[in-house]
Amino acid sequence: MPQEKEMKMIRDDDFFNWQGKLVNKAVANQVAWNLPAAKVTALTTRRAWYEPLYHKAQEKDERTKADVDRHRQARKVYEAELRAFVNAHIRYNDDVPRDEKIAMGVPPRDLEPTPRGKIDLVPYVFLKPLAGGVIEVRTQTEKDATRVSMHKLADGIECRWLLVPKGEMPPEGHEDAKNTVVSRKARFTIDCGDKNAGDSFYGFFRWVNTSVPANSGLWTKALRVVIA
Repeated sequence: MPQEKEMKMIRDDDFFNWQGKLVNKAVANQVAWNLPAAKVTALTTRRAWYEPLYHKAQEKDERTKADVDRHRQARKVYEAELRAFVNAHIRYNDDVPRDEKIAMGVPPRDLEPTPRGKIDLVPYVFLKPLAGGVIEVRTQTEKDATRVSMHKLADGIECRWLLVPKGEMPPEGHEDAKNTVVSRKARFTIDCGDKNAGDSFYGFFRWVNTSVPANSGLWTKALRVVIA
């Protein structure tokens, strides 16, 4: 099966051949692959509706615009149903042999996650004090981006932080910050407590790989904001 992002771009004749092969395989192996009979029947019914419209649209000397439009709409509906069937009953179905999946153009599931490399970027972090001792954190991979974002190799954003009363020395590095939070969202909040108004919040941030910590990114310098 063509990957989903490419599905809409596949040529009509390639799609026609692919769907025929897939439905034939599903019908022939319905019992062996433990496929739901009602779903297979629905596919064969939809195929019987779609294929005449396809053939009509291929008659360049006789087809009308209406014929082409009907085929286009039919393919859209049929394609969506095929995609749903494949994802629900073929792609992750262990009863379907791997070589059969490949023959049908359905990439088998990847049993081993793709290794992620070392993150070599420091996040851009923007802090905003909110009422009640809450700090809003917004992270971006690019400094001048208009939206918050998460690094594609990261599981989340890690923050080590501490509060420093007025007049006391700021932390020298992230090792001095004993509070830790990891967010999987690029925009989140840290509750420092409304009794700490006037204290300085110091935070150190990095992109984090939780499965392989050694591949996490570098820490930011200390970022400071006054608790409201």
